[in-house]
Amino acid sequence: MAQRTRRTNKHSAKKQGKKARVFIISAAAVLLAVGVVIFAVNFYKSTENSFEKAVYPLEYTELVEKAAKDYNLEPALIYGVIHTESRFDPNAGSSVGARGLMQLMPETFEWIAEKRDQADRYTADDLYTPEVNIDYGCWLLRYFLDYYGNEQCAVAAYNAGFVVSDWLEDPNCSSDGITLDTIPYPETSEYVDKVENAKKKYNELYFS
Repeated sequence: MAQRTRRTNKHSAKKQGKKARVFIISAAAVLLAVGVVIFAVNFYKSTENSFEKAVYPLEYTELVEKAAKDYNLEPALIYGVIHTESRFDPNAGSSVGARGLMQLMPETFEWIAEKRDQADRYTADDLYTPEVNIDYGCWLLRYFLDYYGNEQCAVAAYNAGFVVSDWLEDPNCSSDGITLDTIPYPETSEYVDKVENAKKKYNELYFS
């Protein structure tokens, strides 16, 4: 009887040991799987972040930071405009004659220069100089922000000019005369969306 008990205890201990090994192996497998998942997620996020930063780079940072401070602008908004306008190409030119990083028209450039009492300081060719282009482009952004009182209208005006005032007076475009419910120019509507989306992305990647 005692011998049978010993065999039973031995068998039970062996069975429990086997269960313990299975449990340990299973737990290790689960931990390994969790570790692999965490590594994969982090690797994906890191890769995605690097890719997005390549698409939305920080360039001309000293000039942008200076302009942001001088004109009380969000850096992300300036980057959003530059990204939308020229993809950071200082030699960019449009079919209608806009030039440089922030795609200013020569006539607009001359108008700003007169407003700033700098009519004889630069020529239109200076629009291809990043320092001049960013300074004048940000001055114009600040001007429209002060003029219209909100970013949506300021960005729309940066693209379309003072016609934004007509839209604000049109009840089909604005219900309050302050913001735009509808932007009747498809190009400007798309432009505002692009700038705002780029600004949001810059804030997420660099300023949040």
